[in-house]
Amino acid sequence: MKAVIQRKTAGLLALMMAMSLLLPIVSYAAGFRDVTANNGSVTGTVYIPKSVYDPNQGVVIHVYAPDGETYLGVVNGVYKGVYQGVYNSTITDVVYYDFSVDSATWSTYTSLVFKYFYPGSNTADAVYGPYSRNYASVPPFFGGIGGGGTPSGEAVKANPDGTVNADALKRALQSGSAIVEISGEVAKLPASALTAGGVVTIVSDLGTYELPLNELNLEALAQELGVGLDNLYITVTIAELQGAAKEKAEQAIQAAGGTAVSKIVDFKVEAVAGDKSIEIKKFGTFVKRTLVKTGEGDNIVAVRISEDGTVTPVPTKDGDGEAELYSNTNSVYALIDVAPKSFADLVNHWAVKDITTLANKLIVNGTGAGKFEPARNITRAEFAAMIVRALGLQATEAADFSDVPATAWYADEVAAAAEFGIVKGDGTGKFRPTDTITRQEMAVMVIRAQALAGEEVVLSNAEIAAVLGGFSDAGQIGSWARAELAAAIDAGIVKGTSNNTVSPTATATRAEAAAMIIRVLSNVDFI
Repeated sequence: MKAVIQRKTAGLLALMMAMSLLLPIVSYAAGFRDVTANNGSVTGTVYIPKSVYDPNQGVVIHVYAPDGETYLGVVNGVYKGVYQGVYNSTITDVVYYDFSVDSATWSTYTSLVFKYFYPGSNTADAVYGPYSRNYASVPPFFGGIGGGGTPSGEAVKANPDGTVNADALKRALQSGSAIVEISGEVAKLPASALTAGGVVTIVSDLGTYELPLNELNLEALAQELGVGLDNLYITVTIAELQGAAKEKAEQAIQAAGGTAVSKIVDFKVEAVAGDKSIEIKKFGTFVKRTLVKTGEGDNIVAVRISEDGTVTPVPTKDGDGEAELYSNTNSVYALIDVAPKSFADLVNHWAVKDITTLANKLIVNGTGAGKFEPARNITRAEFAAMIVRALGLQATEAADFSDVPATAWYADEVAAAAEFGIVKGDGTGKFRPTDTITRQEMAVMVIRAQALAGEEVVLSNAEIAAVLGGFSDAGQIGSWARAELAAAIDAGIVKGTSNNTVSPTATATRAEAAAMIIRVLSNVDFI
């Protein structure tokens, strides 16, 4: 049985957001949110579209018995302000009112139904309940006619200079996610509004950036900058490259065999206090971004463009009008269309689709003369490089292996694989880069890579025994690889070599390696 810990970061649906920006502002039903109960008292908020708000009339919430028909009376709403919300994929201004029912009011009823009527209307425009007065608390909840559901996130418009109202952002984050729209290049988020965590999605004309707040140690950043949280800002920059930097990036893309089909965009996150700042370049998880397409192509892939002109792929999901990219670093990114690749020795090969897909995403290369050599054994360094390219990893330090010279073609890839825990060497300070890799070694590496990408397969000892028990050669599996090989089989990454053999010590081919990489990317929804 498969036991999978779901992906670490949950984000907003960028496509829904993009669609909502194109829709007109329309009137729609009011609703309830943040309804909570404590020892018989109930508190909550009702929101009303500003387009139908009458400032000359107070707001009352009608209270009914659990049957929803027996009228009990009204409670008055207390005005809280105007905010922007995203409801039913539509962005509009809404007016909020808090209300409360104390423990003594209608105390004979353990549950209540709340309704809101537009002025002059005989039909309720928002219904919530029946709601038990005995709950200790409930999470933020939106209710309209017939019930409610979780919101898609509230939208907050940044000021022209990028500053964001702290109260509006804090309120939006009560649902766990918020959208901040910017008209320029920068969003300036007050740290005091971010302490509850969640995800903030910055939306600009160039694309979006989903910032997981649990990746920011706000207290440590404030301390390092010598300020309190009230004086700390997190700035998110989504800026098109200009001038000489843009020309250099365009040349790098061309040299990589691609054509830009988006703006070339610099994504940056900084902690700022006054004239001091700390740039946050690396995250412990893969952060989702989108780029708006300015052109089309058959083989679109997102790439990171380093200052030295190096172009490396990052996980990409192509879509209509935009593409999603996933990376654990901040840098310069672009969408490029890669010239289609083919290999003469893959005609009718079982892995032709997987290999061609990875080649078109710049993850695997041929061996020269238009060939891929799918049946050739793959080395440990080659497989590490494939995984690193597939996940778009980037090393920040050299590999600490005595047999990985800094001048080797694989030095940076092995360093990145070691830095992110995908490889750990042989226990003697060596990596053995030119040794052919065994199937059990590959299994260990792909399971670590999948966990890094947010999908960790965890099997109990009994489940491990059950998975491996069906293979007659399970006794050949090294004790160090049993858990990972079982997890790789369970996750569908490693297949048996026959109905009852898994061949753990057999060497693997370049074609088998490509197939495993595709399966990992599919499992983590990166392709």
